[in-house]
Amino acid sequence: MDTNSLITEYLEYLEHSCGFAIRTLKVHKRVCNVWDQFLSTTGSKQVTEATPVDLINYIDFRQQSGRIKNATISRELCVIRTLYAYLFDYQKMTSNPAASLPELICEPPEEKAYLTVDECFDLLKAFNTDDLIGLRDYTMAALLWSTGLRNGELCALNWRDIDLRKGVLLVRKGKGGKQRQLFLNDRIWKDIIRYRQQTQGDEYSPVFYAFSKNGSSTKKHARLSQSRVVEIIRKHGQVIGLKKAINPLTFRHTFATHMYEAGISIQNIKEMLGHDDETETTIYVHISIDGAKRFLNDHIAN
Repeated sequence: MDTNSLITEYLEYLEHSCGFAIRTLKVHKRVCNVWDQFLSTTGSKQVTEATPVDLINYIDFRQQSGRIKNATISRELCVIRTLYAYLFDYQKMTSNPAASLPELICEPPEEKAYLTVDECFDLLKAFNTDDLIGLRDYTMAALLWSTGLRNGELCALNWRDIDLRKGVLLVRKGKGGKQRQLFLNDRIWKDIIRYRQQTQGDEYSPVFYAFSKNGSSTKKHARLSQSRVVEIIRKHGQVIGLKKAINPLTFRHTFATHMYEAGISIQNIKEMLGHDDETETTIYVHISIDGAKRFLNDHIAN
């Protein structure tokens, strides 16, 4: 069966078996035609002859055009993934070249949902760590990024919850009253040690405490409020000119996404976030175009 006939059959399947709307069918048709044209002009291939390498080349081709946004490429990859799932399931092909494309890429997140690695480092640079307040705020942001803590969990931390010898953090009362243990990477471990050396209080004192307006700690180590943490994160996002509004939850999305793109399984991320099931975790994971390319590359390597 030629490519045009396969695409027509695929679109009929989407319309009659899946109930796709006319507008959605037009999108699928357009993307399938773009994909078919790409294969025929760059490799003289039919749709059924595509490989994971062709998908990587397609991503590069679309990005290098300079006119296509990554969100658009994500939607196109979703269409291509659905196309090959159909061709493979209905035995039009013996293998699925898009099998390694993460399913999560089919639901592109809003731009404000998470930060890139560069944006995270830019944000951390915005904190003035020469004084204790700035060092406190920097350490909070770095800890949120590196652990995915909830805002309430961050504010509830006491010094006894962080083992500075082993680099381990204990969340004593997470959502649902559950405990979990988190291992600190070397960078945040050193940051916390530096911060601890400049703070007062015993092991039952809050890790992040409030200061009076003149910068003194006359509140006797009163625990920093969640609303104040939101203000601090939002303010520094504005300082570096971020167009997206950020808050502590942004770092939770960011942590999950960066972990997944680094090859950590959803099951392990679920444990680190303190979730009951993986379905809840997938809400926090967002796959970038570069992440999709890495998954495809891994598939080729294996």
